[in-house]
Amino acid sequence: MKHFALIVCAALAVVSCHSPQTLAEGSWDPFVRESLNALLTSTESGNYAVFDFDKTAIVHDVSQALWVYQIEHLRYADAPKHRFMDGIPDPSRLIPGTEVTFAKMGEMLQIEYNLLRNFRDHGEKYKDMVLYQDFRARMFSLLVGMDEAFGEEVSYLWMPGLLAGYTEKEAREVVRDAVKEHLGADKLAVEEWRSKDGKWGGMVERGIYFSPEMKDLFNCLKDDKIDVYVCSASLELIVEVLACDPQIGAGLPPEQVFGLRFIPSEHLIARYDESYVQPIGPGKVTCIETLIAPSHGGRGPVLVGGDSNGDVPMLTAFEGMQRGLIIDVGRRADSAIGQLIHSGDSRYLVQPAFAKADGAVEGGGI
Repeated sequence: MKHFALIVCAALAVVSCHSPQTLAEGSWDPFVRESLNALLTSTESGNYAVFDFDKTAIVHDVSQALWVYQIEHLRYADAPKHRFMDGIPDPSRLIPGTEVTFAKMGEMLQIEYNLLRNFRDHGEKYKDMVLYQDFRARMFSLLVGMDEAFGEEVSYLWMPGLLAGYTEKEAREVVRDAVKEHLGADKLAVEEWRSKDGKWGGMVERGIYFSPEMKDLFNCLKDDKIDVYVCSASLELIVEVLACDPQIGAGLPPEQVFGLRFIPSEHLIARYDESYVQPIGPGKVTCIETLIAPSHGGRGPVLVGGDSNGDVPMLTAFEGMQRGLIIDVGRRADSAIGQLIHSGDSRYLVQPAFAKADGAVEGGGI
């Protein structure tokens, strides 16, 4: 009988002969887990799944964790040179709701940064200083202001653009240090950054967390010979540091991680590579169609995961998609992703976020 079973397996090579891996119970919504297990059981090998990264594969946002880390450690390569303005298309424009231009804000940040760096280098406790409280609050308001004034493509460029001046190797080291400091469910938090005069700042999310449930899903897909890809609007090298790490991340091959790319340069420059369609919104669909699907006979993904408006295009573009996994992080019902959640389309599975910091704010995640 044993030899007969082996012969049957060889004859039916297109059918998986191993027992399909299924998800542990964890904190999955029971219906979502049941539906994903059905997909794992029924889907033939050779297919693939695509996930957004921030607030989908992980809790919170790895780019924001890096942004917080760089602010708190004053860890920039050439900030005094570029005045924190790299990637901002019109620095002469007023920050919305203020009488301060982006250029003026950059000048203030440059002065504050240089002073703080001097204090730090002389062993002073700069984080206790009002100067530092003002600096980080202005950095927050600058980010929010550019998103409102210019749109998400600019803010998505500006945040990782703060790595400008580092070599790629140096940048990866900065990212690794940021991930090491911010990774863990116990690191998830929301705190207020506010300037002394009260004019600048807001609520900032801290920490990142790669939940056992999402790691389990990635592993089950891989064990069942369903390739796993990441398609993110964070800088590719930032995502790779966590997504490709086999111990703390998902252990994905770098060639299965797609994100924003800067122009090739010895030292990072905050400028998009125009030879590559950046995976922002509809660009995620282009990424899948041109860079992933050709390795799978031109087929679309069987499973797509996302959490934000920017993920809606790839969640709705592929007729052959069996399931769309939406991580519900509390976005508005009238948003594009909120409407998809409430659409009644049975293909979409809505999973509450696996962890949440007290006071967490809606938004973020790319």
